[in-house]
Amino acid sequence: MTLKDKYGSWALITGASSGIGEEFARHLASHGLNLILVARRKDRLEKIASDLKKENGVEIAVVQIDLKNENFLDKLKEITDDKEIGILINNAGFGSNGEFIDVDSNLEADMVKVNCLAPTILTHHFVKPMVQRRKGAIIFLGSVVACQPTPYMTTYAATKVFNAYLGDALWYELKKYNIDVLTLNPGGTNTEFQRIANASTGPTPRTTKQVVDTAIKALGNKPGVIDGFLNKLMGISSRFGSRKTVVKISGLITKKLYTKKYESND
Repeated sequence: MTLKDKYGSWALITGASSGIGEEFARHLASHGLNLILVARRKDRLEKIASDLKKENGVEIAVVQIDLKNENFLDKLKEITDDKEIGILINNAGFGSNGEFIDVDSNLEADMVKVNCLAPTILTHHFVKPMVQRRKGAIIFLGSVVACQPTPYMTTYAATKVFNAYLGDALWYELKKYNIDVLTLNPGGTNTEFQRIANASTGPTPRTTKQVVDTAIKALGNKPGVIDGFLNKLMGISSRFGSRKTVVKISGLITKKLYTKKYESND
């Protein structure tokens, strides 16, 4: 069964202007799904939409929205209310980097809005028609840092724990309605995320195609998946040892491998 047959003809992707979100758009368009692409950068969205329409002959709607704004759903409803959204990909998010006391508190608050509040609102809105149709899929973007508390990426890691727990619990609640839910947990990936968060990709970065391929393969088969062998080892290893030891090791790894700011100060 194709993705279109299994879930429906429309998919909505947040954070679709680059990185993993853009890769999801390319993958789903290649499978004949119509797309609603959501992000702040309208020019990027329009370029992606134009390319995918030419390549795949699908319908694409572009919606310029900042998910930290309070009434973002009202604008989105204008585009989506006449469409059956079969796949919702809660991909939009951003991170920060550095000691908690040094990071701007307004930035941290916006991060919680985009990474946690927006997926909650979107899922509440779009899951109810899925339940009525008895089919659909929802993907949450977690992270390998959700596997343990992560110093120097403190608030970001906490938001990804929220995504992971929300997604895993909804996998259980919604399976009786024939709705597949997946939490996708990438590690370092070659995207714009590292530039915005002022972080590196680490020693073994993955490509966005690898991450999306991992997600599509796992969708419908398990509640969550970690992309990449080394990232899986990191996630599994955090289950062993005391919380104190795990946090210490996490802090050392983050400072050494993923945090540009602290690497430069060593």
